Amino acid sequence: MGAEDARAKQELLTRALACWRGGAFCDIATGPLVEAHEVWLEDRRRTVLLQLVELQLAEGDGQAVVHRLAPVVAARPADERLAGRLAAALAGLGRRDAALDVLRRTRRALWDEAGVVPGPELDALYRRIAGTEWTAGGPPAQLPAPVPDFTGRATELASVGRHLRAPAPVVVHGAAGAGKSALAAQAAWRARRRFPDGQLVADLATTEPRDVLVAFLRALGAATAELTGDLTALVAAWRGHTVDRRLLVLLENARTEAQVRPLLPSGSGCGVLVTARRSLPGLVAARPVPVGELSTVDAQALLTAVAGEARIAAEPAAADEVVARCAGLPLAVRIAGLRLATRPHLRIADLATRVGDDRRALDELAAGDVSVRAAILPALRDCPTEDRDLLRLLGLFRGPVPDWCAAALLAVRPAEARDRLETLADTHLLGADDHGRHAVPRFVSLGLARLPGEPDPAAIKRTLEAVLALAERVLSALDKGFDPAGPPFTQPDPTAARLATADPDAWRRRETELVATAARLAGRHHWHALAARLSDACAGLAGTSWLGRSARAVSVVGLAAARRLGDRPAEAGKLFTLASVHWQLGRSRQARTYFAMAGTRFKALGDPRARGAALVALADLDADAGRAEIAVEELREALALLRACGDVRGQAIAAAQFGGLSEDLGDLRRAVESFEAALLLAGDGAGRWHDQVAKRYADVLRRHGRTDRAADLLTGALGGAVRTRERHWEAHVLRSLGDLHTDAGEVAEGERCLSRSLDLFEQIGHRHAAAYTHRSLAETRLRAADPAGAQQHLRHAMAVFRDLQDRRGTGYALLSLGKLQAGAGEAPRALAGAADVFRELGFPLWELRALQELNAASSDSPAGDRAREVLAKIRI
Repeated sequence: MGAEDARAKQELLTRALACWRGGAFCDIATGPLVEAHEVWLEDRRRTVLLQLVELQLAEGDGQAVVHRLAPVVAARPADERLAGRLAAALAGLGRRDAALDVLRRTRRALWDEAGVVPGPELDALYRRIAGTEWTAGGPPAQLPAPVPDFTGRATELASVGRHLRAPAPVVVHGAAGAGKSALAAQAAWRARRRFPDGQLVADLATTEPRDVLVAFLRALGAATAELTGDLTALVAAWRGHTVDRRLLVLLENARTEAQVRPLLPSGSGCGVLVTARRSLPGLVAARPVPVGELSTVDAQALLTAVAGEARIAAEPAAADEVVARCAGLPLAVRIAGLRLATRPHLRIADLATRVGDDRRALDELAAGDVSVRAAILPALRDCPTEDRDLLRLLGLFRGPVPDWCAAALLAVRPAEARDRLETLADTHLLGADDHGRHAVPRFVSLGLARLPGEPDPAAIKRTLEAVLALAERVLSALDKGFDPAGPPFTQPDPTAARLATADPDAWRRRETELVATAARLAGRHHWHALAARLSDACAGLAGTSWLGRSARAVSVVGLAAARRLGDRPAEAGKLFTLASVHWQLGRSRQARTYFAMAGTRFKALGDPRARGAALVALADLDADAGRAEIAVEELREALALLRACGDVRGQAIAAAQFGGLSEDLGDLRRAVESFEAALLLAGDGAGRWHDQVAKRYADVLRRHGRTDRAADLLTGALGGAVRTRERHWEAHVLRSLGDLHTDAGEVAEGERCLSRSLDLFEQIGHRHAAAYTHRSLAETRLRAADPAGAQQHLRHAMAVFRDLQDRRGTGYALLSLGKLQAGAGEAPRALAGAADVFRELGFPLWELRALQELNAASSDSPAGDRAREVLAKIRI
């Protein structure tokens, strides 16, 4: 076509378009037929317009094209061909940004109106103008990929999903490494279909709100002119673009409310998900979702998911230890799993040892560029120095610390200390328990050790003195005869003292470990007088069943302090306490050594009451070791000493011990006489000592058929244990009750009592006593015709008895195992083994029981002759 023809055609097309005044049929009422004709006419008009602007573009008259198309494309942004011509004209005039704005608005309009993306022609035009590929069409979809092995957090996910149905921001807050980002991403992916206009993401740790708004607006197709204003203008544009949209906005690592407020969309259909270390309470109507420690079950599942099932199944106990050392921190569990997955020759037990070592745990928990140290240290550096100092002091206690203790550390009132603790708890650098006590998480303590600073010794000593003052006040409330070893170092806080003495038993159960830690800290700082009294207070609060994690260490601290002070009576008493701890833990050899040392010192000090108590304990150990004659002499000497000094309670305990030993030796008459005397000495049926004697006597009566009297004694003993809330003693009585019900054929009730006994022993960590309950449970399973269950319980019991070299317990377990073998039609070899053990111990009654079972199981057994020999030794 020649130039003249092109100009002539332009004139004709211009005249044709000039004939239009508004839209077709815009001034008359229309029906379906007219509307169809209207569409046809508008299409013809658009064709004419396209022909005209293409001629103008061919002649290079871009300005005329812009003038003619700008209002048309603004009214019809989804028209690809017109928008393409306008963008080409703008690009030809050097207005690149304006051209790209037209193309972005058209892409947005296509998605909003028809759910389609631009065609290849418009796509090629964008590449030519922008010099880069056009991103995929449709709404922005910026969510990070969800973690493929995400585990647990069902409650938190449900909370986030429920809160996202409202326009208020949802704040997922937790400690560094708690998995906030993984949880937020998982929740966002689950909810994304409710936000069809897209999902936008920003990391506020590295980006300022203004830059975030520019990025968000650009993703929504805003014009370039809208992106150049100040923060106020950007906020206005952001709110305008989001008022009618349904967007999900994910804001990661927010530090303050001020960072988040400008980024909140205005549309009621939008959702906002924020991750932060604090709950950001200043955000209006915000819905906080705390992310705490992983449960043990979820942590085990996460470790398995990362490391692989086969790997964990090869060392399940070691894997449990790794999980425990990771202290519920998901990042630590994940890194431990990655270490195992990438190092197939690394034993899980070795990893557990490394992670359990406080000196190297942070170095071990690193994989590539991910580490617990990198997560924890920035959070600690963000803390004010005074907060880090407080955390360092609190971390010394390695457990929950009440507000009165923190008040002593800070030398302030408890209310002020409580405010400081709660502020730190808001940042998840402190954890809180159900009693309002606060503890420093393990990895926070390890992180603090990598930062400069030392705990203030004056604050530590002031606090230990406050702990001692309150502990001795509680001991005075528990025992009116309690006599402190000296004047108080300080007076306890009045409010704390009032609350503690209102329920001293509850305070004792809750805070004994705190007192134990205080004793160890005093010993570490060589404050000997303070350490000695704290050790005594701890033993007094814990009672005879002191099996806490620090029982032995605190006993050693007390003994060392007494020696440094040159206090010989105190040294003897602490030797006795240390012996008792070893005895409770089943360490017979160590217990006997310390009881003997204590007894020697008590004798030298002229203390017959304490010497008698040491002899009673030695007699029990010697009897279990097969030294029955020595045990008898020790008990006779003890009774003489206790009688001479008028210690009625001590005599009751010694007489009961003599009764139990007499039964073992086959002298039933002396056993009954000794127990009856012990009951008379113990009092009128009330009190701890009477209950203990009653329990031991009931066991003897049950074994000899006097079940009614045994039941009465055990019922009373159980009531006393429940009243005094002594879980250790309650567990012992429940075991005896379980045995009584089992012998009476009431297997279900027997198993109920024994199961409760086992639970209590396991709760307080009394592995040795729990083994005896396992043996009793094996008997109930035998009565219930459940050999597999019986065998499982016996395996538990035998492992502990052999580990602790408990020959008496081993004999009992062999007796039950022999019954199991006989019932299964096997050779009852265990019965012969039980008879041998009891013969070596010098317990003819138990040897006779084993021989009788052996004789019943095997008609050609020589056990009958041996049984008659043993029977001759038993006196009835």
